Amino acid sequence: MSLTVLIIGCFLQFMFAGFQAMFVIFSASGAVNTHTIKGIKLTLLNASIFVLPLASIITVILLITFYVNNSPYLTNWWHAFPVALSIVYLVYVTALTKGESTINKQPGTE
Repeated sequence: MSLTVLIIGCFLQFMFAGFQAMFVIFSASGAVNTHTIKGIKLTLLNASIFVLPLASIITVILLITFYVNNSPYLTNWWHAFPVALSIVYLVYVTALTKGESTINKQPGTE
């Protein structure tokens, strides 16, 4: 991997980290506002706000470290790790919100 590809990839990973933060904030708040989510499920949603963007930053740190040390592990496939975590998060939120919404329920109709 050349230095130019590394710099472009790291820049795009930082942009993706910002996108992930916004993506998690809006999707988690929408899920919590329309569905009753409690306990460990809510804890996982809250932790995702930090974990997903951190995955992109860790990927940047790994790539720079591998480049400096001329490591054989330096490859563009590392960029797939944060994308895969985002897909897993999207599947998780979709599974959480698959049931009926609690937004317009009448009291006493449970």
